[in-house]
Amino acid sequence: MTIQYYNCEFLSDIVLPASSNTQGNVTLSDFIGGSNFLGMVATSYDDFKSEAFEVFHSGAVCFGDGHIAIEGKPTYKIPLSFHNLKVGEGYFNRLHLSDDEEKSFREEQKQLKQLRSGFMTAEGSYITAEYDYTQKSSYDAGLRRSKDEGMYGYSALKKGSNWIFKVSFKNEAHILRVEKLLLGDKKLGKSKSSQYGKVHISKVKIAEHLSTFTPENGLTYVYVNSRLALYDENGCFTAIPTIENLGLKSGQIVWDKTFIKTSSYHPHNYKRQSKEYTRVCINKGSVITLTNCTDTIQEKVGAFQSEGFGEVIINPSFLKSKLPTLLKYDESQIPRQSKGYDENIIAFLQAKEENENAKFAVSSHVQQVFKDFTGPSKSQWGQIRAFASVAKDKEDLTRKIDEYISHGVSKKQWENKDRKLLSEIEKSKNPLEFTKLLAMTVSKHTKGGKDGE
Repeated sequence: MTIQYYNCEFLSDIVLPASSNTQGNVTLSDFIGGSNFLGMVATSYDDFKSEAFEVFHSGAVCFGDGHIAIEGKPTYKIPLSFHNLKVGEGYFNRLHLSDDEEKSFREEQKQLKQLRSGFMTAEGSYITAEYDYTQKSSYDAGLRRSKDEGMYGYSALKKGSNWIFKVSFKNEAHILRVEKLLLGDKKLGKSKSSQYGKVHISKVKIAEHLSTFTPENGLTYVYVNSRLALYDENGCFTAIPTIENLGLKSGQIVWDKTFIKTSSYHPHNYKRQSKEYTRVCINKGSVITLTNCTDTIQEKVGAFQSEGFGEVIINPSFLKSKLPTLLKYDESQIPRQSKGYDENIIAFLQAKEENENAKFAVSSHVQQVFKDFTGPSKSQWGQIRAFASVAKDKEDLTRKIDEYISHGVSKKQWENKDRKLLSEIEKSKNPLEFTKLLAMTVSKHTKGGKDGE
């Protein structure tokens, strides 16, 4: 078995609902399901031809879940056996609390609250996912405005974070073919046609080594590192683990030292454009305690292993302590590097900014001087504006205006204003636009009348 690690960087906010519900209070996911990465490769499903079953359905290639990284280190869902005081400080691993200690907490009326969110490194640094909420509105194309009763919103994982996942290959011949479709800029999650969903996947080298321990009490702790989809004796999904559906022949489950959380959802198959049967899962972070187990427990159990389901870790080191040390990781320390900028977009925005600044400068110039040009009639200003609309450049404009206001009736109306007009045009950095805007502005403040009146 060859294991390759990959980094998924969020180039935009990512919408990852934990269910397929589209209405009501939609639960959000704090990890990237392996099926998302499988789906990226499966967009070229038909190209695999006879190898498609082996790659996507046999378990020869298993796409793991993506967990948020802390300084490039992989993380694990905080075990559900970890609790803290509802009032006060301190963390407790209830796997190692005796009956007397549990009783003492109740007598002292100290309530223990289960930790249900966040991911931790093997050393004890933990982090919780950050979300941004954006309110949106549907668009009514017919009325060209927001659609009535069309308000909705998205909570999305923040951009800039890095998530690590792994892919297991039984056949190394599949690695290059899978990576060709997996690496690079990709789309992830919901609403990918709008502002969400941009990620960049790259290959990384990680020497992941999570140490284990041997419990002194003869128990075995099965930590659920990804969702478990187990079947009962009738072939139906079940949320109750048993020795049999864990793939064992010996041992018993110690229920008072077992902490599990379950969920269900309807996966959507894009290839078939339909939803599949409801899956009942034991969530990651659950801890199943066994006693008298003499079998070797497999690293993967249950169904849907190709999608990242079924990964378990036996006796991980972070379950050893009765009083685990957890240190909240400062999320401001997360490096949020950009993948670069589109030079064309930058050039466009810079040109747009320069254009807006030029318009503002012309408008300010007009507002400063337009009151000095009262007198000439609207028709006179209309002709000035016409010159500005057809002139090739500043020289052509000033020549036309000079000829027009220096003869006949126009000369009388422009007396004492002709030189000033030409002077202001000369000062302007955009003489054609300045002249047109000046003509329109003065006309609005000039009473109607014919030439000579």
